Amino acid sequence: MIIVHVVESFAGGVFEFLTELTNGLSVHKHYIIHGQRENTPVSFRSRFPYDTIFIPWTSGREISIRQDLKALTTLLTLLKPLRRCDVIHLHSSKAGFLGRIAVRILGLQGKTIYTPHGVSFLRKDVSDAKRVVYTYLEKLAQCAGGKVVACSASEAAEFKKQKIDACFVTNGINLHPYACLEANGVETQKIVIGTIGRISAQKNPGLFNNIAERFRSNSNVNFLWIGDGELRAHITSANVTVTGWKTTQGVIEELSKVHIYLSTSLWEGLPLAVIQAMAAGLPLVLSNCTGNVDMVHAGKNGYVFSNEEEAYQFLRLLIEDFNLRKALGRKSRILAESEFCLSQMIKGYQEQYEKLKNIL
Repeated sequence: MIIVHVVESFAGGVFEFLTELTNGLSVHKHYIIHGQRENTPVSFRSRFPYDTIFIPWTSGREISIRQDLKALTTLLTLLKPLRRCDVIHLHSSKAGFLGRIAVRILGLQGKTIYTPHGVSFLRKDVSDAKRVVYTYLEKLAQCAGGKVVACSASEAAEFKKQKIDACFVTNGINLHPYACLEANGVETQKIVIGTIGRISAQKNPGLFNNIAERFRSNSNVNFLWIGDGELRAHITSANVTVTGWKTTQGVIEELSKVHIYLSTSLWEGLPLAVIQAMAAGLPLVLSNCTGNVDMVHAGKNGYVFSNEEEAYQFLRLLIEDFNLRKALGRKSRILAESEFCLSQMIKGYQEQYEKLKNIL
């Protein structure tokens, strides 16, 4: 089977998702039409199956009629020689919109699926009017064809609220590298509360910083942001350490220092970073948003909060109770194995690809 992936946001969680997916389905031939970002790994080719073919493509993150028309024209040119492929898999909102227009023009909509990885009309960093525009664009693109395959049940539900048909395949990762992390295995007074990701509007670093500030008087509690990003200046609290961008192994090493995982995200698809935390056996304190809500069984592996005060109280509870941290962390690991393992994700996408092939 020949699979063509189109992705503008070739970095962060989407990049990690693609490496897991292509390696898990290495029996197939993969072409990746991709953008480039500042945190795209320099040696990214080594992370994929040896015979993967990479095709650079430039598309801006935000809406720009001039740039988007240029990106669409380029994408049409790149896809034409690949029209005999079996599947076209579009990743993220911008590639999803331009890609569905392109496949419609080329008559390839019947072999196309689209995975949003955090759909644009859920963004909380833009105005209500702009979200209405994003919703309209998703509906317009859906008319062009292609099947929406969300990465969580809650993300699929948001599409259905907009009268857009969608199914989902839950994200998963290789859990084995995290099995040896036992930050909650030994009782300690020194507690590290951590998160992983780009310091961007989506991750709401201002709230993360405000929560950290509330613990500044407690010298036994520190915060760790594993990553970097354009809003790094929003992290000002003296008890927060920002690591900068790390390799996958570097992330694992930093995660070994963490006792509680905190996410302040405004919206998600289904974050791989939280699955990493679950695989590492960490209790979760997650913001109440799409994607995050699929990962917490309240009171069993963590808590979902709706405001800063709730987050603060849940963190205090976990900081003060070693046995609770340990019990919730153990349940996180069990849930990661049963609900977010790589094998179930690979199986799910293989089935989606086969359905398209059988239809044709």
